[in-house]
Amino acid sequence: MIEVKSHFIVNKGMGGSMKIFKFGGTSLGSAGRIKKVTAIIGEALDHDKIVVVVSAIHRVTDLLLESATKACGGDSSYRMILNELEQLHHSIAGELFSGDLLEPVIVLIRSELTELNDFVHGIFLLRELSEKSLARVLSYGERLSARLLSSYLEEQHIASFYLDASKLIVTDTNYADALVDSHASELNIRKRLASFDGVVVVTGFIASAPDGTVTTLGRGGSDYTASIFGAALGATEIVIWTDVDGFFSADPKRVRDARILPYITYAEAMELSHAGARVLHPLAVQPAMKAGIPVLIKNSFNIAAEGTRIERSMPSDISRTLPVTGLSSINKVVLLNLSGSGMVGVPGIASRLFSCLASNRINIIFISQASSEQSITLAINPAQAVKAKKILEDEFQSEIGFRQIDPLVIRRNLALIAVVGNNMSGHPGVSAQLFETLGKNGINVIAVAQGANEMNISIVIDSHHEDKALNCIHESFFLSQRKVHLFIAGTGTIAKSLIGQISAHRHNLKKDNDLDVVVCGMANTGNIALDDNGIDLQNWQSALLPRVDHHDIDGYLQIIKERNLHNTIFVDCTASAKVADVYPDFLLGNISVVTANKLGMAGQWPLYQRIKDARRKSNARFLYETNVGAGLPIINTLHDLKNSGDKIISIDGVLSGTLSFIFNELRKGGRFSEIVRQAQQAGYTEPDPRDDLSGADFARKFLILGRELGYTLEYGDVVCESLVPEEYRGEMPVAEFLDRLSSVDEWYAAETESAAKDGMTIAYAGEIRNGKASIGVKRVPLSSPIAGLSGSENMVVFTTERYRATPLVVRGPGAGGEVTAGGVFADILRIASYLV
Repeated sequence: MIEVKSHFIVNKGMGGSMKIFKFGGTSLGSAGRIKKVTAIIGEALDHDKIVVVVSAIHRVTDLLLESATKACGGDSSYRMILNELEQLHHSIAGELFSGDLLEPVIVLIRSELTELNDFVHGIFLLRELSEKSLARVLSYGERLSARLLSSYLEEQHIASFYLDASKLIVTDTNYADALVDSHASELNIRKRLASFDGVVVVTGFIASAPDGTVTTLGRGGSDYTASIFGAALGATEIVIWTDVDGFFSADPKRVRDARILPYITYAEAMELSHAGARVLHPLAVQPAMKAGIPVLIKNSFNIAAEGTRIERSMPSDISRTLPVTGLSSINKVVLLNLSGSGMVGVPGIASRLFSCLASNRINIIFISQASSEQSITLAINPAQAVKAKKILEDEFQSEIGFRQIDPLVIRRNLALIAVVGNNMSGHPGVSAQLFETLGKNGINVIAVAQGANEMNISIVIDSHHEDKALNCIHESFFLSQRKVHLFIAGTGTIAKSLIGQISAHRHNLKKDNDLDVVVCGMANTGNIALDDNGIDLQNWQSALLPRVDHHDIDGYLQIIKERNLHNTIFVDCTASAKVADVYPDFLLGNISVVTANKLGMAGQWPLYQRIKDARRKSNARFLYETNVGAGLPIINTLHDLKNSGDKIISIDGVLSGTLSFIFNELRKGGRFSEIVRQAQQAGYTEPDPRDDLSGADFARKFLILGRELGYTLEYGDVVCESLVPEEYRGEMPVAEFLDRLSSVDEWYAAETESAAKDGMTIAYAGEIRNGKASIGVKRVPLSSPIAGLSGSENMVVFTTERYRATPLVVRGPGAGGEVTAGGVFADILRIASYLV
């Protein structure tokens, strides 16, 4: 091979300690990045001797794999891919070198690429691609990057030489993911590098079988190479230079609140890496741990970041109070389940299972066995699922034939999440907290495994819920401030008031309650606003955009389910029967519901039953306090009385702010028609006062209370006296109706006067007793709490076994956008308290 030599070489790093620097593909992804890497190496050489291990340049390994695959399939376009590889490396070389220095580097690159072209052409001719052949093809990525970096170091007057790790690291013949012979490899490395000057640039990822053929150490294997060299040479530190700031408490691409971990132990790093953390190769920790060499994860794009230091134990001056160190996940696993009554008490079943999988190089990610010994569940890579199933069916063919063992079952589309931490050992409540937060978010745990050292709890879930699970687990263990995500339906008076209240109090909730209420969605029939990070509540109206797709409430439900955020609450601020009809779908999707819409709980009995059934089947909450008394605690009071064992004898009350105002004014001597007109002008009534005078809204509220008492009632079962004379109930214009309403003034005046003679007054009130509900104009004693109402106040009187002599009274404003929104907000906070 042709080696590049500089006439002006500075031999730095002759004294001091030795460090291993490993640079990943993104760190070497361009000429500019290679220059940055060279600067990092040059600065380190002022203090230490440096051995550099490199990965292939970013994307090169994938391109090599693609070229070999196409060639094997007879697709001549593999040549285009190889040309792309040549252009990429020539382009980088052209930026790094100039003049007489460029040609020798181009010769080196061309020599490697010529070998590669010849080899891939052979694959094309033979239409055969074994793991052995593929390992050879993939090895060229690291060879090319190592050639470039070593040459550029020399161009910068830093003594350097290229070293092919396949000449030193010895493995078995499992070419795609080889098992390293540590003893032989360390002897070779020590012998070859007993003494050296300058910087050694080593190819990562590649090794060789005993016969000298190339093997690979698996994806990310360059980390492993660095650790092997570090252990063999007694390095003081192994630095893994990558494109992230270190190990995080969770994948920051999936968990926005993930935090950097300054220190973790070898054991924690191994657990996190094995379970999917891509920061470090799972096997890379072992040689370093055995030799007691610290591993430092650093970001070559952000040198100032402290990174993550991995050692045997935490430094004495660092205290960690949280039981969990971090989370990691593998988003594609397959569960293989072996079960059957013939397994119980039969020795050797597990041994046979694991032995036959091991002999066929099937990697087991996760193991769970029932205490009854009736089933063993394994998680494996999906690519190996069919092979593993066939192997096990052959192994247990006899037992399956005699029905002692059931046919093997494969379950796909699953994810594995590992909850890792040294402090979990002996820390009670970790499992309870984990499963509670998953349960409250409707995430089903399919399988679970925990080692006796209590350092790792691994769970298998549906892959659709992976991000949701990671976020809710991370929030539960790492954040004092928790989030709830709101999706609001309706943008009318109640919704506007609710948004204003959330905006005004959000800061205090964060400060005093460690709760962040995030409005992620708002929608009406024509417009929608969505933002998982939270809509700007000061400018939410401008965020509303026309709905292009996902129309109606079913479309909104689909959007909410697709987003699949943890701690989600749907808030209904509409008066839509269509919206109420999908409450069961939200609840069965484990989405909690808060509603000011009465058309669910006061709807047809089948809908009421569907809502109740959905509540029982899910872990979601359904609150509807504002359905009856706006901001008054009527539903909660009723539930508290029932749940505490009190017997409710009757419920009396006034549950219409409009009608309360009218009859309170009548007691002062006003005329009925004039009071109705006054109420309309003050905005107490609907645009058509007949909607209030019909008593329909009042009847729905009493229907809800009757159902909450356990009575099977429909709307038609509530006896409701309409205050609209029958002859005025048609299509008569509102103005004409108000003009004609004076015809009933004399009746109300006479009735009020007659009642007064008996020490009573009249009120439009309701009563529920003995399973019957009625509403209408009633005479009540002046001593009754109802007679003491003023303005538009509402009131409910509970007469119970405990409150028989002095009934329990709930009284206050029962209508208005601000009051109702306040009740909705209170229900949201109740559910938030449950969720977090």
